[in-house]
Amino acid sequence: MHRHSLASRVAPWILLAFAATPVLAQTTSPGIAITGPWARRAPGGHGQGQVANGAVYMTIANRGAEADALVSATSDTARIVELHEVKTEGGVMAMRPIPRMPLPAGGSLELKPGGYHVMLLGLTRDLHAGDTVKLTLTFEKAAPMTIEAAVR
Repeated sequence: MHRHSLASRVAPWILLAFAATPVLAQTTSPGIAITGPWARRAPGGHGQGQVANGAVYMTIANRGAEADALVSATSDTARIVELHEVKTEGGVMAMRPIPRMPLPAGGSLELKPGGYHVMLLGLTRDLHAGDTVKLTLTFEKAAPMTIEAAVR
């Protein structure tokens, strides 16, 4: 009669369960989920003495029962990080900083070119396709989240 420990009988099943678990392509915090984060260098900033800027885009889903808001972001990739929106006023498209991005309960907000985005002002390093940008997002209610956005 062979004696097997409980660990030797259970361990293969645990490993199989972990191997079958899909890797999520998102970052989550209770109530908040971030999907598809990506970044790019903004046009301009190529001349002598000019500092390049960049932008980060993503979708932020609020799965909670209460409204929340993105209120700030930080990154060691830029000297200043601001929340921005692009609006058309009087037929002119203008980008401007905003104090918060609302996240309705059970809703989502898409940050994309020509709309809401996180602006990286005064890049501390150049952004090349394949690099990543680390960003810490601060919300009114949810815990801060650190994400990595792939540079395109």
